[in-house]
Amino acid sequence: MTTKCKFCNSTSFGSGCYKSPHKHHEHNGMDEKHCLFCNSMSYGQGCFFGPSKTHCHGSGASKCVYCVSGSMGSGCLNSPPKNQER
Repeated sequence: MTTKCKFCNSTSFGSGCYKSPHKHHEHNGMDEKHCLFCNSMSYGQGCFFGPSKTHCHGSGASKCVYCVSGSMGSGCLNSPPKNQER
């Protein structure tokens, strides 16, 4: 599946998006298995391209996009606001 940056329509990942406020490509349409910013399958800290340096996955599996938990509410250690987000 080929996705494109929501700001510049490029298929690239990482830095170099001249239209993004954080200068990094952010893809629409990513599945729950891949990070929106770097296409990695990892969760948590370590995304070099995400604004908060945290991997953020696409939605679609009714799980938190930052930690893959099925819970809702507070308690996500990976989310910048520390809340589960879908």
